[in-house]
Amino acid sequence: GKDCTVLLHLLYLALQNRNYGKILTVCIETDAVFDELKEFIDSSQVNYKLSIIKIQGKIKAGLFELVETAPHIKAVLMGTRHTDPYSSELAPFTPCDPGWAPLMRVSPMLDWTYANVWDFLRQLDVPYCTLYDVGYTSLGAISNTQRNPALRREDGSYLPAYMLTEASLERAGRT
Repeated sequence: GKDCTVLLHLLYLALQNRNYGKILTVCIETDAVFDELKEFIDSSQVNYKLSIIKIQGKIKAGLFELVETAPHIKAVLMGTRHTDPYSSELAPFTPCDPGWAPLMRVSPMLDWTYANVWDFLRQLDVPYCTLYDVGYTSLGAISNTQRNPALRREDGSYLPAYMLTEASLERAGRT
């Protein structure tokens, strides 16, 4: 989503003048995914020189599969913010919870706000998933994601995600 897009862009900028090869990323698809999101991931793979490990299934099982198939991975960069569900108490470096894969979660964006994310993306003209331009403010699977009702216009169309003024409604389109 938008937070991971910011994190990826920051990482790309930090590595740009180094001979780093491809950026290793993980994509865990838990359910049916929007075509627009697939297209964005495909274009990001080219634009950011990504090597993507794609895993199908639930997040918990997917992380165990990641550790099993790529045991050299000990930490994962996360685009998590304190306003995300179950994230208010996270620290920038937090091990996964007991019963989860033995990975360190590295979350450099914890204190970013919804507005910070959109200011960054728009001021730097960073490409993002087109679903955000048609009223989606938080992306998940097709089965649990719809346009944010707070962005609905009288004519039935939707404002873009960056027009949401009440950050507490960011997930109003998620079920």
